[in-house]
Amino acid sequence: MRLNEVYASHKDRAHFFIVYIREAHAEDYWISPHNLYEGIHFDQPKTYAEREEMAGVCQIELGLELPMLIDTIDNATEEKYIAKPDRLYVIDGAGVITYNGAHGPYGFKPDEWEAALLDVLGKG
Repeated sequence: MRLNEVYASHKDRAHFFIVYIREAHAEDYWISPHNLYEGIHFDQPKTYAEREEMAGVCQIELGLELPMLIDTIDNATEEKYIAKPDRLYVIDGAGVITYNGAHGPYGFKPDEWEAALLDVLGKG
């Protein structure tokens, strides 16, 4: 997976995190045809503990090696970063967002994200 490759290549020079936000494809929100085909059935977590459990399943099933943080159940991070359904960001050492990828899945461009990271790291 490309995210894992970028993480492995640069984790010694940058901090990486996945922030697990509300589910975009929960059956009580929006049913994804792909999830139906794959036999994936779940509802939107209602408690932080349920969200933690779903985040763990996501990390394992997708083979994500990046450290994962979990958004609060009131979705504070998602709302501040307008992150649904998924997005890639680069935030520099001063806390400035230097790369704000487009909404996924079509705007999810790990190569573009890595190039922006390299610019911040001084390699671009």
